[in-house]
Amino acid sequence: SMISIHEHGIPNEFSEQVSKYAIQRATIAVENPTNLTELPFISIDPSDAKDHDDAIYASVDPDNPSGYIVWVAIADVAKYVSQGSSLDSEALRRGNSTYFPDLVVPMIPDALSSNTCSLKAGEVRAAIVVKVSVDKMGHKTSHRFFRSIIKNRMACSYEDVQRTLDESDDYKTNCKLKKLLKPIHAVYKLLAKKTKDREPLELDLIEQDILFDSNGEVSAIRSRERLESHKIIEEFMILANICAAETIRNNKLSFLYRIHRPPSLEKLLNLRTMAKSLGVNLNIGSKITGSGLNNLLKKAKLNNVSELVSITILRAMSQAHYSPENQGHFGLNLPCYTHFTSPIRRYSDILIHRALIYIHNWDPNPTLNSQAELVKIGEQLSTTERRSMLAERDTKDRYLAAFLTNRIGGEFSARINGLSKSGIFVRLDETGADGLIPLSYLFGDRYRLNDEKNKLIGRSSKNTFNIGANVLVKLKKANPISGGLIFELIQYENKVVAISTKSGWEKKKLKTGKRRKK
Repeated sequence: SMISIHEHGIPNEFSEQVSKYAIQRATIAVENPTNLTELPFISIDPSDAKDHDDAIYASVDPDNPSGYIVWVAIADVAKYVSQGSSLDSEALRRGNSTYFPDLVVPMIPDALSSNTCSLKAGEVRAAIVVKVSVDKMGHKTSHRFFRSIIKNRMACSYEDVQRTLDESDDYKTNCKLKKLLKPIHAVYKLLAKKTKDREPLELDLIEQDILFDSNGEVSAIRSRERLESHKIIEEFMILANICAAETIRNNKLSFLYRIHRPPSLEKLLNLRTMAKSLGVNLNIGSKITGSGLNNLLKKAKLNNVSELVSITILRAMSQAHYSPENQGHFGLNLPCYTHFTSPIRRYSDILIHRALIYIHNWDPNPTLNSQAELVKIGEQLSTTERRSMLAERDTKDRYLAAFLTNRIGGEFSARINGLSKSGIFVRLDETGADGLIPLSYLFGDRYRLNDEKNKLIGRSSKNTFNIGANVLVKLKKANPISGGLIFELIQYENKVVAISTKSGWEKKKLKTGKRRKK
């Protein structure tokens, strides 16, 4: 992690001035106009979460028994991070928190991020809360914002909530949690149905969790399970973000939209070529939509290549960014969207909170950024976000390589996920680690890349390597510093290929025959 922090220039130490200011701000009174401490909010986060940006609550609508009232409370960070202060400047410089497998580089000091601002269970906290009315069809019929104080009743993990929803036999159900989750789950199903009708892009991506032992060494790599409890929070946060965007836009204020443009024609043509090489056709009409790409993913699932196609679609997508010019959000299929729900870890959200404070006259001396300032801030935040994403990815690659150093010489099932003039890129089934089979490791022929068909073809043998093919590979090198993994090809689609020996290359013709994994 420290390699990535220094490599990407991520600020990871607060100045004495900023730290003292944060401690001083952490001591101010928790006072806001509206007292909502009687509402039994709960937070749902990863089990190791140190900060809690959000808490939720839902109940049947007393004025419309077939509908629901949804409450989403977000930490009132703007209350503590005064505009123009040294802390504000530092938060803008960082842009966002950066999350590594073993540590977090926070956007604001721990005195605020993990304590005073965090919506901890049992503590009275300042929050900006949106109250949303949802009808029986999942439509939002109205919403209203409050600057409030709340008291989070329970800090729950995604796993605990899921076990409660599943009524798992081996889990002692918390009756109070079960009661609170009933309306939350009910309104989630209505929102999810409405979301399905909207047809946002639904990528099938698998993320890995890196687990550590007591000595700080990687003990295991596991695929992160996508739970219904994750989807509940996702739906509630998207709903709150929509409410914030609509409120500020309707008041004709300049603010930072979250922009996600559709892929360019050039990238779509590359995607179509890739999809075709996997046996899936993509029809590119006058306008590409999330629905069209979802149909492609459904076909890919039938061919057992949905993850690979998802990765290809992700690469074809434009990078989401911040801008005061609204251009819609392609991935979510929304005409107007912003970020409101994570002000502890995203500076963009603090700006949205300040806009809401201005609209509702919650501050006697409100100030807003000009359009020109927002353009520069949007560029800064988009840059810091990409910086963190690259640093997090590089660190994960390094940990994967470190984990696999003890398994050099071992064989792994994998799938080809890319081809280039330098070699074959593979992704391991077991850990999701990516690596390279150099072309120099392929015996007995010279290979050329056919870009139009996404194939690597032997000039003499006409042996062909295709994206999506199942392979068995042997790990030859693992570099924890660079995160690089080098493999040797053992089998291609269950056919044994030439392998390397100490005396040179051992010639073996392609022949059917399975090798048992070590």
